[in-house]
Amino acid sequence: MRSSLAAAVSALALALTMTAPAHAETLAEAMGQAAETNPTLAARRERLRATREALPQAWAAALPSASLSASASTGDSYGPASTGDRRETWSGGVSASQLLFASGAVLASTRQARAQIAGAMANYDGARQQLFLDVASAYAGVRQAQATVSARETTVANLTEQQRFVNAQFEAGVVTRTDLAQADARLAQARTQLVQAQAQLAAAIEAYTRLVGSPPSDLSAPPAAQGLPASLEVALDTAVQNNPSLLATIAAARQADATVAASNAAFGPRLSLEAGSSLGGQIDLPATESSSDSVGVRFSMPLFTGGANLSRARQTRALRSAANLDVAAAQRSTRELVTNAWTGLTSARSAVTSAQEQVRAAELAYQGIRLEQETGLRTTIDVLNQEQDLLTARLALAQAERDLVVAERQLLAAVGALEP
Repeated sequence: MRSSLAAAVSALALALTMTAPAHAETLAEAMGQAAETNPTLAARRERLRATREALPQAWAAALPSASLSASASTGDSYGPASTGDRRETWSGGVSASQLLFASGAVLASTRQARAQIAGAMANYDGARQQLFLDVASAYAGVRQAQATVSARETTVANLTEQQRFVNAQFEAGVVTRTDLAQADARLAQARTQLVQAQAQLAAAIEAYTRLVGSPPSDLSAPPAAQGLPASLEVALDTAVQNNPSLLATIAAARQADATVAASNAAFGPRLSLEAGSSLGGQIDLPATESSSDSVGVRFSMPLFTGGANLSRARQTRALRSAANLDVAAAQRSTRELVTNAWTGLTSARSAVTSAQEQVRAAELAYQGIRLEQETGLRTTIDVLNQEQDLLTARLALAQAERDLVVAERQLLAAVGALEP
């Protein structure tokens, strides 16, 4: 059993060491690389570009339009007075129109387009910051997994040494077989947990690679995040101005308001200037050619539409009310998000300090109890328990350091200020 566990540990460790080096070694570099190569964010970027085209399309209704047409045909005529002659004719023309008045429809459509673009930009910024937050979490997760593997490797080494010490004492008749069994059991457990930790490291590496585009290599400790709000009140005020989710909801409300204006414009008149010129005749008879020119004004006014316009107006007003309620809900959610992020950051900072003190105390206790064991003042189980306490402290520190990195970036993302 021990040999199979050791073989699994060695194979997995070899696979991890053979992993190709990554380009990004700092958190800022990892975020920057993810922003450039992540396919999900790239797809969002293309959709934003597509949405930007809504504005020129809306403006196009207010600009002149022109078209050119041409046709040619041939046909035979039959009847009592017909000789069955074949006629080949052709015609061509050009027409142009310019909208003069549309009861505010063009202005409403451009407002809709601008609000749609603003919402798309906010959604893209939110996706970008969520990617940065995911990268930070994956980056910190890899470092935590590496620290966990290191801590468990140290534990395996310590327990291996302890097992040899207890075995020597057992052969000298100082301790019982129970002490030896306790040492063997703890060592076997530690080896199993090391294999599990290495598997978790491999999973963390894959999560990082999925986001960044390349596996991690020699990740440095992330520095403290810059630009954190000085107080909860500042964080809340900043979030009102910059939180992407809130901004997207506000943009949706503006778009809904413009949609109401567009539906109201459907009740009003439309006025346009139109001009055209045409030329035609028979192909084999040039003398039959004729032309015509026209210019005029077209006026239209809906009188009865079966209630369709009234229904659309009621529909858009209801959707506008819903959008305004969504803004109120988003404001509450943003406040909750920022407050929780602020509280989580405060807690994470305290946890790191406590974990560091716990590790220092556990290391001193472990050194002392080993010396006391050598003088016969401590039993084998006392040393094994203290080794477990030291491992628990190291794992808690790795978790606390990971949580602090993520908590700082969560607060920045909540206020809309997370950048590489």
